[in-house]
Amino acid sequence: MPKTDIQFLEDRLSMMETEGWRDFIEDFKNLEDSASNIDTMTSEQDLWHAKGQLLMINLVLSLQSATNLALEESVDQNPT
Repeated sequence: MPKTDIQFLEDRLSMMETEGWRDFIEDFKNLEDSASNIDTMTSEQDLWHAKGQLLMINLVLSLQSATNLALEESVDQNPT
């Protein structure tokens, strides 16, 4: 039986309650600090690379809040 959207989102949030997830997020926060440091960039290519890194880092760092919002919307649209 396939998962519902609500089950998928609840499972994702359960994963985010683990110590491993918190460690993962802490690593990404450190990566964000590193990728944001323009002092280490020496070329336009370095800037573009950092921009790509920051896009992915921000995606991961915002995943929990985006998942919470999606779950709230799904529950509102599909009351049981």
